Amino acid sequence: MRFLVALVIAIALIAACEKPLKRCPALFYALSVLLVGAYFYGSATNATGGLWPYFLPLLQRCALAFLLFSIVMFAGALRDSSPLRTRIMAVRRQLSIMACIFAVGHIAYYAASYLPRLASLPSFSLVCAFAIALALVVLMAVLFATSLLAVKQRMKASGWKSIQRLAYPFYVLIYVHLALFLAPSALAGKETAVVSLTVYTVVMAAYVLCRTRKALQRKAKAAAMPASSA
Repeated sequence: MRFLVALVIAIALIAACEKPLKRCPALFYALSVLLVGAYFYGSATNATGGLWPYFLPLLQRCALAFLLFSIVMFAGALRDSSPLRTRIMAVRRQLSIMACIFAVGHIAYYAASYLPRLASLPSFSLVCAFAIALALVVLMAVLFATSLLAVKQRMKASGWKSIQRLAYPFYVLIYVHLALFLAPSALAGKETAVVSLTVYTVVMAAYVLCRTRKALQRKAKAAAMPASSA
């Protein structure tokens, strides 16, 4: 259910809010911060009613952030002539920044919940998951900072593009991180974990296939150009 809610929100951002998001991104960043603040307040006061059961997993389970990151990554895997790619690329930077903001709720919740376990006798999988989580936090901080327009404008284009390529290992590590946390519960037969791991796996597999296909197409096009010129 949380993925459907996150999907509706993401589609609305792109379809209905594309132009406002591009013209006034600061407003959307502020709204994102307010939503994260509402999540922290609701968690502290043990909120239960209304839309809270639907809102909670969007931030706590990182569903909204993951979906926005996925949309941003899939945009680069689409054909250059795709109208959908054109629309997403117009607000790709803004969506990335919002995804980073939404991810703060997830990071804070799991850091508070699982860090104490590292002080006892943590399992090997838990240590690996946290090592990857730390790498993800560092990568996200770098990508977030360089996505800000003020920072981007101060950087050389080549340097900025090199840093933004870190988005590829970042996105793959998100899946590895989630899989390490979900696998034990999924293997134990817990339905929520099974569904979540299946969804993440399907999304990641689809991205890898799309990205690989585009790379092969570009390679074939590049190889055909000298032959056609001759």
